[in-house]
Formats: sequence, structure tokens, C-alpha cells
Amino acid sequence: MSKIIALANQKGGTGKTTTSVHLAYWLSQRGQVLVVDADAQQSSTTWLEDLNLKGEILNDPDELFDRLPQLKEEYDFVVVDGPASMSETTRVILTRTDLALVPCRPAGLDMHSSNRVIRLIRQARDLRGGMPQAALFLNQAKKGTVLLREAQAALAKSGIPLLNEVIYDRQVITDAPSQGQVVWQMGGSAAKSAAMEFDRLFAEAWEKLSGEN
Repeated sequence: MSKIIALANQKGGTGKTTTSVHLAYWLSQRGQVLVVDADAQQSSTTWLEDLNLKGEILNDPDELFDRLPQLKEEYDFVVVDGPASMSETTRVILTRTDLALVPCRPAGLDMHSSNRVIRLIRQARDLRGGMPQAALFLNQAKKGTVLLREAQAALAKSGIPLLNEVIYDRQVITDAPSQGQVVWQMGGSAAKSAAMEFDRLFAEAWEKLSGEN
């Protein structure tokens, strides 16, 4: 059954686009995938072309509301790269998605902004009888820091499940868009470590989407 998966957080710089493209590549090994770029910056378009992944720009709320169900009929997976703003677009995405993934950086302002999208997810779930499924994950984290441990403890109390896997801050991930690649295609030990982290993260999210958790 086809699924819509959205990366949502109104805070810019949390890694929505990077995660969206890596998720789309991961899912492309499992079926037909389309990435919907709902961010006005349209930062994923060239990268998707380099990877031979299909993309469509949709950032008008009414158009998104009408188009997402149609795209769900056409593709096995639709990955939505949400906007970096608290807007009607985010609300519409949450009314249509099956799984909302919220990337959070372990930093004070980022944690505060995550509370806003968590509230929107709760509102959408109230209206949709428990949908979308949702999960938070820590992104661009530094290993072994007090900040990371504090963020894990805080997010665990949010009411939205926190995925166990953490994506750590690696230059190779930052470099991936400019190189037109994803970490699975890149050389070196850092790319290999990043690839394993993404594999585990997406497998954990997939279990949630499949109702196995």
C-alpha cells in the first residue's frame, strides 16, 4: 500500500531536505518514489536530478491538499520535504501524510521550535483519529555530549515517540548535496558510518509505519 512520509519542522537547518533525499534514495530500492518539494527554497531539485530521482515542486497549500492523494495513487512512496516555516502548508501536509518525521537538533532554540510542530501533529491526530503516525529523531548531534543526553531526555517526554537512532554531525553528510550523491555512494569511513546510521534510522521509521512497533 502506498505511503506518504513527510519531514516536518518549521525551524530551518534541521536537516529536512538532506533527510528527505536520503530517505527517497533508500525507498527507491523498495519501490517507485517521488519527492515533493514543499519548501519555497526548492533546495532539493538539482540534487534529485543528479540522483535520477523524481521530484515535484508543490508549495501552495490548496494544491498540496488536492495533489498529494493523487500522487499517492501513482507512486509507492511520496516523500514530502516540508517548509521551514510555521505555515498553512505544514498543516495541510499533516492532514495528508501517513508518517511525519521530525528532525531535531540538540540545541535550545531548535528544541523550542520542535514543540510547535509537535503541537500541530497532535492537532492533526485529533482531527484524523490518530493519524498521522509520527516520530522525532535527533539530527546533527555530537556524540557523548551533555546536550545530546539532555535533548534525548526532553524529547522522550514530548508525547511523540523518539527514535533510538541518532544521526551525528558529519561533514560527509553536509557535502552530499554539492556532490550530487548520497552517503551510500560516497567513499571513506565517515560515509560508511553515516550510511549505517541512515539505514538504522529509516528501518526504525519503517517499522513504525508498518505498525510493527
